[in-house]
Amino acid sequence: MTASHPAVDAELLIDTIPNGLIVLDSGCRIRRWNKAMVDITGYSEQDIIGKPCSILEFCDPETKERLNSEQQCLSDGQPDKARLKEIECTLQTKSGDTVPVRKIGRVIQNGEGESIGILEILTDLRPIRELEQKILAIQSQNAQGGLERLVGESHAMHEVYNRICLAGNSDVTVLIEGETGTGKELVAEAIHLQGDRKNKPLIKVNCSALTESLLESELFGHVKGAFTGAIKDKVGRIELAEGGTLFLDEIGDISPLIQLKLLRVLQDHEYERVGESTPRKANVRFIAATHRDLKQRITEGMFREDFYYRIRVFSIAVPPIRNHKEDIPLLCNSFMQRLNTSTGKHITHLSHATNHCLMDYCWPGNVRELENAIEHAFVTCGGNCIEADDLPLEIRSPQQRAAECQQSGKVMPPAPLTPLTQENLINTLQACNWNQSESARQLNIDRTTVWRKMKQWKIQPPTHK
Repeated sequence: MTASHPAVDAELLIDTIPNGLIVLDSGCRIRRWNKAMVDITGYSEQDIIGKPCSILEFCDPETKERLNSEQQCLSDGQPDKARLKEIECTLQTKSGDTVPVRKIGRVIQNGEGESIGILEILTDLRPIRELEQKILAIQSQNAQGGLERLVGESHAMHEVYNRICLAGNSDVTVLIEGETGTGKELVAEAIHLQGDRKNKPLIKVNCSALTESLLESELFGHVKGAFTGAIKDKVGRIELAEGGTLFLDEIGDISPLIQLKLLRVLQDHEYERVGESTPRKANVRFIAATHRDLKQRITEGMFREDFYYRIRVFSIAVPPIRNHKEDIPLLCNSFMQRLNTSTGKHITHLSHATNHCLMDYCWPGNVRELENAIEHAFVTCGGNCIEADDLPLEIRSPQQRAAECQQSGKVMPPAPLTPLTQENLINTLQACNWNQSESARQLNIDRTTVWRKMKQWKIQPPTHK
């Protein structure tokens, strides 16, 4: 005795298919319409049954031609010729939107071999197109040598990008650590833009710029009459950041009282305005940054250990520029493009001597100091090439560079010179009227190297008649 199996409902199977399914009769009118097609187009089965398939406006000419061809083949009794290849096209939804789809069709025949209609199977390509756009955006950022507004292709910066992407995929509290001028605020922006809160506010607070009482009011807000001068209610930054991200810059400078109040927000997601006893809910993602050694601040009794571990759930260390000086040319190009736009100048490159000065410096002020140096050069540069003399004195002078780095305690071993390229050598020779000795001095290399490279690259001075 064999076990009987219940019959499977064909209608249920059709509606379970994740792809869109349309059945057309020999007049190309819609006779069957599954649930996936309702989801794709917004048309219910009642809206669409009996309507011609042209209501979907398969809008590319090739598709219209194929539909006409299908109908003609069926009318002529040539079903084999009506078999469609898989094609990509678009259709129009009930709301008027255009949806990209992949479509394949097959002729339906009855038991006598007569063609009685067409089966169309459609795949919604919108998720694929969205993914392609994301990939293109990432490729574009990589081609520009950075992520969001960050610039750099070094291994050190790629480590930062990886950490940013990991942080962006969660709501975890992040502590960004790094020296002054390394771009911690840009890292915070990138984390916010990589996450699900990117369409909500990113509110920034510089904690070192405010006294304890002012910072408390700025963060939590206050009610009218809470203190002298509180003439009306004030919305705090936490409330302004609702649903988004609150970036607390220089978190190492806040007082133990503010640390305690923020600790409650981080733990319980609640806070109170100054002068108010009613707790408010906070749906906020916290990102903090500091240039200080917070563990040292804990030892000194200036920073709460419990608060430290609460804000440092996930950390990102932004490297000083002296540890990824190979990114200096990319950063300079980025600054020059921006300054060319804002000043109307057309400065295109740096001289070899300028590159040497930039690569030989320890940059105690990091990227911010480098940007300021290029802005300084834009003031003094009269051509399209930034020369060493256009740089600030502490950068262009070897003695000043050494003194500045020694004083800051950030001495950097001498950096290798920018590699000599064929284009750079030709440009220098032309600028020096093909004087090899002067070209060697400009390039900071030996004269024999100039002669050898000219021979290797078959560089010949112009002949004068």
